[in-house]
Amino acid sequence: MRYWRATPLVTRRELGLAALLVVLGLAALWLQWAGDAHEVLGPDGERRPDYIVEGLSVLRLDAEGRPERRLDAARLRHYPDDDSSELDEPVLQLFDDAALRWRVRSARAWIDARGDEVLLEQDVRLNRMATAQSAPTELRTSELLVLPKTDYVETTHYVEVEREHDWLSADRGLRAWLGDGTRIQLFGPVRARMEGAAKGRSSDDDAG
Repeated sequence: MRYWRATPLVTRRELGLAALLVVLGLAALWLQWAGDAHEVLGPDGERRPDYIVEGLSVLRLDAEGRPERRLDAARLRHYPDDDSSELDEPVLQLFDDAALRWRVRSARAWIDARGDEVLLEQDVRLNRMATAQSAPTELRTSELLVLPKTDYVETTHYVEVEREHDWLSADRGLRAWLGDGTRIQLFGPVRARMEGAAKGRSSDDDAG
């Protein structure tokens, strides 16, 4: 009886190279997309992604190895013409001293090539976790621009903010700095209902 030695279809070296390429590709999604990418178009001229990632989860650590920012999404589509990406059901979390402080979620999102800008769209909710000094807060709007590196958000759309029994809205959006010493600027008309107040308060001026 004669035995034949099978030749592997993929060598160990090729498998290692493929794994390295996958790791490098995923790391580039959040930190920086670069290279000589060319636009990918379908037969009908429609813009098409060059790859899709299911179940995305990217964690960024600070200099001491503690969680700083985390991005999760059901699906990511990358477009090579401008290195931008689109996300389905994204959730962005911001940490402070390893403790979760802010969570931002929406139905869709767009991220620029370097990850410096995140545009959240449809049913956007920004939640601030409760602390020893303050109750949890939720912000609701239809579109929100997030600059993760500076913990800054803004929108020109109608926005509502709710904290326990307090509530306010701004017809022309807001700007907010979410880092140390959180600061919010509202653009009116602004309406508010505060706990213990007999009536809501309305203002046509910008509120800081």
